[in-house]
Amino acid sequence: MNDKNALNDLVRQNAITWLLRQRDEDMTDQDWADFTTWLEQDPLHVTYYDEAVEADADLAILGAKIAETRPDHGDDDSDDSVVSIPVAANSNQPWWIGFGALAAMLLAAVVFWPNSGAPEFANLQTGLGEIREVTINSSVSLTMNGNSELSVNEKDATVRMVRGEATYRVDSDEPGALRVEIEELVLVDYGTVFNVIRGEGTMRMAVVEGAVMINPEGQRILISAGNEIELQLDDMSFSQRTIDGDSVLAWQGRRLVFEDRSVASVIADIERNFATHISVSNAIEQQRVTGAVSLANEEAIVIGDVAAVLGGTAQKDAQGWSISD
Repeated sequence: MNDKNALNDLVRQNAITWLLRQRDEDMTDQDWADFTTWLEQDPLHVTYYDEAVEADADLAILGAKIAETRPDHGDDDSDDSVVSIPVAANSNQPWWIGFGALAAMLLAAVVFWPNSGAPEFANLQTGLGEIREVTINSSVSLTMNGNSELSVNEKDATVRMVRGEATYRVDSDEPGALRVEIEELVLVDYGTVFNVIRGEGTMRMAVVEGAVMINPEGQRILISAGNEIELQLDDMSFSQRTIDGDSVLAWQGRRLVFEDRSVASVIADIERNFATHISVSNAIEQQRVTGAVSLANEEAIVIGDVAAVLGGTAQKDAQGWSISD
């Protein structure tokens, strides 16, 4: 699944799942209500559901034609459950090619149904320096920073952060419209805008609007607007501080603003935007950083600006860049 169409593919799969569920005698009134809600969430849901219905009808017609071509074996002992699929002469292509990808997906869903219990996630990735807007549903959207990877379950509005940075926006009066998972850590929104960075063994989250509950079934740590938490994923230890919301989201305008940040986190932010490695001297590594740099310039200029903020100089080397005092 390519990045551009990942969510569309997931919508298509959900449409097929709903179509197959409607054949189930156990489909309840609540299930029908949930289906109607899903259908009304986005015009794209209607489009793909209609396509699934049409593809299903095409497959039914094909099935009837296949049955007509089966020879009458009388009373022989052959297995009637085995159907020979007609193939055009001199053709090595699968028989469903003429029906397109949607019909093939529907056929696969029928063959392996039921298996819709496990949530389906679309994998989304961004390249270095790439910023991408993603809409999950009418109430939830996100912005991915460069060199980031997420897995998104559109149906349940659940995001699993694999690496990188993303800003989440939730326009809903009901808490819990979005769930973000980072390993065993769970973030649940309380009508909010918040920014999350998944690092090596760490999670840094800044809440710009509303509030976010961390592990609502466990520690229940509530972070309100204007605050940032940096948490260690192994032992759940954390520290908090106040932040400026505009500074937190400045990366979406190709700027980085640092307020009392560790050098390691600053370097990680820079490396997320350029295909390079940056090392720093021990003396510089111990600093806390306050300052700003523009990402609109070339790599050498940006890293030179970072070095100046750190009070050092940058040198190009075989591994990338080194910054020393």
